[in-house]
Amino acid sequence: MHDVHTDAAHSAQRQRHRIREQRLDVLARETAQPAAPPSWHAGWGGRVLALLWCAQFLWLVVRPAAAETARPSPGDWIFLFCASLFATWVGCRLGMWQVTAGRSGVWIRRFRTVMFLPWQQISRVDMRRDGLLEFFDGHRQPMAGLYGPARLNRILGRPDTGQRTADTLTLMARHPACVRARTPTGGSEADRSPCGRPWPCASSPCRA
Repeated sequence: MHDVHTDAAHSAQRQRHRIREQRLDVLARETAQPAAPPSWHAGWGGRVLALLWCAQFLWLVVRPAAAETARPSPGDWIFLFCASLFATWVGCRLGMWQVTAGRSGVWIRRFRTVMFLPWQQISRVDMRRDGLLEFFDGHRQPMAGLYGPARLNRILGRPDTGQRTADTLTLMARHPACVRARTPTGGSEADRSPCGRPWPCASSPCRA
C-alpha cells in the first residue's frame, strides 16, 4: 500500500512538472525583453489586509493593555514591544513587499533590509500553497512576496498572478538573455536596488 501511494505521488509530481515545462515554453515565446526591470509588489488587497491587521492589533492588544494597567511594569513594556515588532513584521509582509528582477539578479524588499540574490543562486522559483514565492538552488533560498493561494484564486475565478510571477522569474533564471532589462550605468547593480529603501519596519530564448 505504501508503494502504491508513493508511486501515485511521484506520478502526480511528474505530471505537474510536465505541465509547468509546457507553460514555460509558451511564456518564453510570448515574453519580450522589458525596457525597465520588471517588478512585483503588494496590491491594494495586501495593503487593505495590512491596515486591518494593524487596526485589530491596536484594538485587541494595545487598547486593553493600556486600559488595564495603570502602572505598567517592565514586563508589560517588554510584552508590548515584542508584540509591536511582530505586528509590524506581519503588516510589512502583507502590504509592503516588493520583488524586482534585473540583469544580475533579484532584489527582495524585506522588513528591514533589501536582499539581493544573483541569478547564479537561483535555479527555479515556485509558488507555495500559502501564496509565498520560494527561491531554489538545490536548497531553499529566502521566500518573498505574498499572493492569494492558487486554490482561492480558482474559487474566485481570478488569474493566478503568483504562479505567473514564479514562472517569469524561473524563465529569467534559466535564460540570461531572456526578459532581463538593461542595467543603469555607474557602479554595480547590486548596489543600486530598484526596490528603494526597506520599510523601517528547454524553451527557446525570448524575443528582444
